[in-house]
Amino acid sequence: MSLSDKIKKDVDQALKDKDKSRLKTLRYLYAQIKDKEIDQQREKLTDKEVLAVVAKQLKELKESLQFFEKEKREDLIKGVKKEVEILKDYLPEQMPDQELEKEVEKIIKDNPGISQPGPLIGKAVAKLGGKADNNKIAQLIKEKFAKRA
Repeated sequence: MSLSDKIKKDVDQALKDKDKSRLKTLRYLYAQIKDKEIDQQREKLTDKEVLAVVAKQLKELKESLQFFEKEKREDLIKGVKKEVEILKDYLPEQMPDQELEKEVEKIIKDNPGISQPGPLIGKAVAKLGGKADNNKIAQLIKEKFAKRA
């Protein structure tokens, strides 16, 4: 079963269970997936593309959460945290920090001709595909480059 199909099945289950917050979150996610399919004029996205939609949605929610925490909006913080937890279920298990650091070092070592962090960040994000937070990947690569200089 594809990830998109699993999300659709979970939308149906949330509807049956009358779980309003889960239903709202998953319906919005599924709508984002359908929008992407329409934009790309395709019938189905690959699991990797669906993961990218989930990751984008999570990033937006985390940005909202930071804003709400800064503004001390307790009423909104609780709901956004619940949405984040629901969406995390659809991402692959996150790579431990030590393993991530090893992978980043390997990518840097395998590409000695690249003198800027940007292209390496792109390669690392493509290779690790959802197994680690993209911001963490970028931060690690930038730190490694700073130590080199």
